[in-house]
Amino acid sequence: MLMQDIIPLNQKFRREEDFNEEMSNHLHFLDVGDFEDSETEANVGTRQADIVAQGNDGVLVVECQFGKADWDHWGRLEAYARLKKADVAVLLAEDFEELMIVTCNLRNEDSEISWYLIQVKVNAHDEFSFIPIVQPAIDIQTERGDSEYSEFWEPIRAEGLFSGKPVPKRDEGWITKGVQGATLVLNVNKHSTVIKIDFKGEDRIEKRGKVFQILQELNYQMNNHETPRIAQIIIHVFDRGRADIESWDEIRNKLIEQATIIYNKLFSITI
Repeated sequence: MLMQDIIPLNQKFRREEDFNEEMSNHLHFLDVGDFEDSETEANVGTRQADIVAQGNDGVLVVECQFGKADWDHWGRLEAYARLKKADVAVLLAEDFEELMIVTCNLRNEDSEISWYLIQVKVNAHDEFSFIPIVQPAIDIQTERGDSEYSEFWEPIRAEGLFSGKPVPKRDEGWITKGVQGATLVLNVNKHSTVIKIDFKGEDRIEKRGKVFQILQELNYQMNNHETPRIAQIIIHVFDRGRADIESWDEIRNKLIEQATIIYNKLFSITI
């Protein structure tokens, strides 16, 4: 990401609620654990948390803020995290003051909750970066293993259509490949495997509709999803995933078979 291209989040998103929705569909970017079932504007007593998610690593609460994080958002995060019995709590903002950084580090010393301050940056090319400013001394990712790269993706990256650099352990939930103005995402969660097709731009809904109609002939289990900036097609592949090690070969074979068919379909049309 080019530093000179960085722009404020409020130039990309009209409201913080729009950013919350975007993040709820890409929680893996935060790299704080495996959370799949997310809800925005989740009720917590008489208030609403920006994002509450559940998954194989327990309960996650996220508060998002444009600009520099303030103490009001920190206080909300603390309250929501404790009321929701969260395992992981994240304050996501563009900047943090030193006292908040000190306070978050102290929380990690005296709390069973894993507390994170994560700085988000975006540039004019819609490229995001997420930088952990504070995290637990021993975080969830460290506990998962000492391997530097993902074993699941190793044979897929070695050869074939989706070959490429080894996948870091921290990013082992997915790989991507661009095709015809869309992004093909091979997404392997703990106990499920899906293929996502992401469309951006003002005509994203029209593009998705065209592709969805073409893919219907494959009789895959598909559904549409969208955020304020991305239109998606989500294709179910398997009810097993990374945690089901005994099924890795079967998962890989089916995933690559379907992803290759979809890629070739996309490559053969103009969207």
